[in-house]
Amino acid sequence: MGQAFRKLFDTFFGNKEMRVVMLGLDAAGKTTILYKLHIGEVLSTVPTIGFNVEKVQYKNVMFTVWDVGGQEKLRPLWRHYFNNTDGLIYVVDSLDRERIGKAKAEFQAIINDHSCLTV
Repeated sequence: MGQAFRKLFDTFFGNKEMRVVMLGLDAAGKTTILYKLHIGEVLSTVPTIGFNVEKVQYKNVMFTVWDVGGQEKLRPLWRHYFNNTDGLIYVVDSLDRERIGKAKAEFQAIINDHSCLTV
């Protein structure tokens, strides 16, 4: 009985864990956002080759955030990061007017890819 109550309590009030994938074109600001959320500071960054992973606590939710590199050669690999993922953050650099259309096309490719539909 106590265990059942604890499980019910945790469902409504306890800590939760969520896995989130952060995608976007290269140089969109994904890594900058990740470390601002993680340590509260803007750091000097280099292009992400592969991914960065950090845990970010917000209220009663622990987010595991996967910041995945956005270079064109890495984009076909994005779909492999969606397994067991609870959410997607898609970052667009609104000042990069020349690539807004490309950012939109890549986002549409993600949401139209049936292997990513669990998010």
